[in-house]
This record gives sequence, structure tokens and C-alpha cells, in this order.
Amino acid sequence: MPRLTPITKREQVSGDALTAFDAIIESRGNINGPHSMMMYAPAVAQCSTALSDALRFGGNLSDHDTELAIITAARHWDCEYVWASHSAAALRAGARPEAVEIIANGGSLEALTKEEAVIVRYGRELMDGHQLSQEAFDAAVDQFGEANTIVLGALMGYYSFIACTLLGTDMKPSAGSPVLPKRV
Repeated sequence: MPRLTPITKREQVSGDALTAFDAIIESRGNINGPHSMMMYAPAVAQCSTALSDALRFGGNLSDHDTELAIITAARHWDCEYVWASHSAAALRAGARPEAVEIIANGGSLEALTKEEAVIVRYGRELMDGHQLSQEAFDAAVDQFGEANTIVLGALMGYYSFIACTLLGTDMKPSAGSPVLPKRV
């Protein structure tokens, strides 16, 4: 049970929160787990939705690459909720099950394709090491171009923000969702 009651129905909000609620519904069709918590701060919820839309749908990263970046962030934060949603989405977007498994278990980059390794290395260096080597940056620019290299890092940062919201409110994925393995 999350620490706060999820806000998922329009009747739960009033005033300025109605604008945020309606904007999220227009974008998503419903209020999902992260936004059900962010609705306690409606301006944050509304801005978060706009940023998510810009990063996920406004950039030129493929769905495959976007989902690999998201699950790399989910693994960094040990965020079961994001993992449950996005590991399945990664597979639907064409990610290799082996790549998802390597990300889940912190496996070697050597078993990834060159393209997959660029994404995972970027995330691991940046989030785990708090810096990015020139080699990793150059590989990302070579693969994605300058603008989408910025999108790649911002996407991982966005999902770090989502993970902090979900972990702080103790939001759990629904039963039967894909499980993020515990770190050994």
C-alpha cells in the first residue's frame, strides 16, 4: 500500500489541480502510478507530463532505445514499479530478452550489441559513477547525434525523478508484474 492515497479520479481534486488532472488525462488517458502521487503537487504533475512527452515522444530515439534507457535508470534506482512497466515495454519495442536480463542483473556490456552497450554504458557511468567518460559521450553522439544524446541523459534523469517519487511514496507494481531481481 502506498504511503499516500493515489489520486486517480477527477472527484479527488479541485481548483488548480483540475487543470493538471485534465492535462494528464488528455496526454495519457488515465492517471498512472507516478502521476497519482505527483497529483499531490499538481504543478509538478503537469510539468512532469509535459517533460515526459517531450522526452519520450518529441525526441528521435526509437522506442527500443528509449525503453533501454528507462530500464537502465530503473535498475540504478532499484525501482520495481518502473521496472515492471518498462521491462515489458522494452520487450514489446523489440529489445532482446538477453539485453533486458543483462540490465536487470548488472551483467557485462560485452554480451550486449554495440548499440545496446552505448545506452547502458552511458547510464551506468552517469548514474552509478556520477560522471561520463569522453569515450562514452562520443559513442552516444556517434550513435544518436548531439540532440538525442542530450535526450538520452535527460530521459535517464527524468526516470530518476520518477523513481524517487515512487520509492519515497512506497508505490509498488501490481501483482504479477515483471520482477526486478534483487542485487546480489
